[in-house]
Amino acid sequence: MQPEILAAGAVLWRPGEDGPELALIHRPKYGDWTFPKGKLKRGEHLLAAAQREVFEETGIRPVLGRPLAPSFYDKEGKLKRVDYWCATPAAAEAVDEAVDPREVDDLEWIPLDRVADRLTYERDQPVLADFSREVARETVPIVFVRHAVALSKADWFDQDELRPLNQRGRERAQQLEVLLAGFPSGAAYSSTSARCLETLLPYCAAEGVAVTGLPEFTLGTSKPAQATARLDEIIESGAPAVVCGHGEHIDEMIAYTSGRLGTPVPVGPLEKGDFVIFHTAGGRLVATEHHD
Repeated sequence: MQPEILAAGAVLWRPGEDGPELALIHRPKYGDWTFPKGKLKRGEHLLAAAQREVFEETGIRPVLGRPLAPSFYDKEGKLKRVDYWCATPAAAEAVDEAVDPREVDDLEWIPLDRVADRLTYERDQPVLADFSREVARETVPIVFVRHAVALSKADWFDQDELRPLNQRGRERAQQLEVLLAGFPSGAAYSSTSARCLETLLPYCAAEGVAVTGLPEFTLGTSKPAQATARLDEIIESGAPAVVCGHGEHIDEMIAYTSGRLGTPVPVGPLEKGDFVIFHTAGGRLVATEHHD
């Protein structure tokens, strides 16, 4: 049965004196204590909704980590699915005016060992249990993006490496700016082709991240040994990274990274504009996710 209602949110946490503290919100309409979340707007992506809803209900910009188990429950006769991520505050201070007191009138930071007793709904307990598992809560993302849609070869009469994104591709690049900004930012690498560089430009400009064009990631000029050596450097750096390439190469890079991290390839061939995230900690894989 497919969910009829989609929502997204996060388990927002911070380090405390005795371990993690989790943010729970109180909603006066329902008189409940729960995790910040909310329904998707029409056409909105899950990652965008998670960022927006957490900010609107807490005044805190979240930095997303690994995905958590989704919650399913009945909402007035309709199946509702809520996707959650681990998240930390991007800044120490909340933006109080972002929160509508008619929607949320209180926020408390609760020590992890007391959260289960404060949650109103049983459906939130599996989400808490997933967060509490003995896995790293602070993770480093390595993101692989296939470039967005470019002008067709039939409409381009210059060097193929210079073939740019079309209007649909530029719109996808702008959407990627919002989606990728929810995760920790770091280095950005790309094929030297215009369509790959343009896919990352809005994100890099917004985050103040330089994008490095690499011949070894470029269609027609790459050398497999150089590409894998570069991937080894990215994986071993322990720093966040975004990599954009061509379909022929990005799938190979995902497969190579999966092998290095000891996990099956998480998805089949990426469509244009799709991306995969490997969440790592200490050089080991914690979780993966795929977004189209």
